[in-house]
Amino acid sequence: MRKKLKIYLTISLFILGSCSIAGSWVYERADGYLAEYFKEYANFSEEQKNEIDKVTESYVNWFTLNELPIIRTILVNMKDINNNNAESLINEAYLNGQGLFERSNKYFEKSFVEFSKTLTDLQVDEIKNHFDEIQIEREESRKKEKSYSEEMFENFSSGFRRLNIKLTNAQKDFAKENIKELKNTRPGWSFFQEKWVEELIEILKKRNDKDFEKNITSHLRSFENLGDEEFQLKRKNNEQVTIKIISGIFSSASEKQIKGMNRRIETYIASIDRILSNRSLD
Repeated sequence: MRKKLKIYLTISLFILGSCSIAGSWVYERADGYLAEYFKEYANFSEEQKNEIDKVTESYVNWFTLNELPIIRTILVNMKDINNNNAESLINEAYLNGQGLFERSNKYFEKSFVEFSKTLTDLQVDEIKNHFDEIQIEREESRKKEKSYSEEMFENFSSGFRRLNIKLTNAQKDFAKENIKELKNTRPGWSFFQEKWVEELIEILKKRNDKDFEKNITSHLRSFENLGDEEFQLKRKNNEQVTIKIISGIFSSASEKQIKGMNRRIETYIASIDRILSNRSLD
């Protein structure tokens, strides 16, 4: 289910992957990519496909006007990071990112509820089958995954590489030592996501009930607090440890590393500026 609800991350990849003029070109077609992504869930009618096209185009326009400037501000603030203010800036960036994600989910909420009313029984079954396929693919992929600590270390390393920062041996050791504090949430994510999807399908089957809108809206919002108390505590722990690791690495960053990151951030900002400029000319 992570595939459906992390639309904010999908859009962010268009931005953070924008290292040239081509990045702006790709972003301008983001609505088309998102529309095709949603259309994979079932065999929709032409009318439903047109509605998906309309909603995704509207979303990208909204995201561009409302969220891209916020992302630009976050990037500009990150250029001021140094050994002394790393922790506060990383915390601020995390909270801003969380807000962006929540607002994107909120944007799709009403459209998803209204669109759900147009589904047929066959389409609900197709959506269920699509989620089942995702779960099977995820489990097969998991068999090939590295250990949790190795995977997390690679995630941190690749994240800093995207920022044009090559970690020193001391920074790698710091990350590896603190990664030991992370709780393995992979089994929990699989279990609770699968359960959440099962409940979603049951609600969709009752889309003609008088309380459907209330039930589906409540269920969509429940994803932000997925899992039981133990799982929530693990997630909170991992958030804190992740911020600790990122902040710690920035706190020990050399002048060369910071300059390299700033060059990459300037590229991202320039890409965002091109996107905003192109939209203002429309």
